[in-house]
Amino acid sequence: MIFQEIKTKGIRKEFRELEKLMKQLQFIRWTWDFEKVTYEIKYTVDGVDYYLRLRGTVVNNYMLENPKALVELDHPSFVRHFFPHGLDHNAEVPAALKEEVDVKLAELEKALTA
Repeated sequence: MIFQEIKTKGIRKEFRELEKLMKQLQFIRWTWDFEKVTYEIKYTVDGVDYYLRLRGTVVNNYMLENPKALVELDHPSFVRHFFPHGLDHNAEVPAALKEEVDVKLAELEKALTA
């Protein structure tokens, strides 16, 4: 599920600032390479793992972990994990997580657009 109503797409932040903001919001930089990054929060409901994710791409001439790397963000998404390596990108947010995810999305948008 992609949250297109959350206004993060196209926001650009230097890596140093983005790392600080995402840590404050409790997102973990879990997957990355030299030009791409994914921050995520893991949720578990009834033994099923879900992730709230925010992806970004470096848009200047620096590698990701350089403090001056400029990262352009996409829309946040919500995925369900299937063991061992599957992801359902069309998963709906379970009712048990709806309020918590909505609050986190509002915090994310506010922090990134401030």
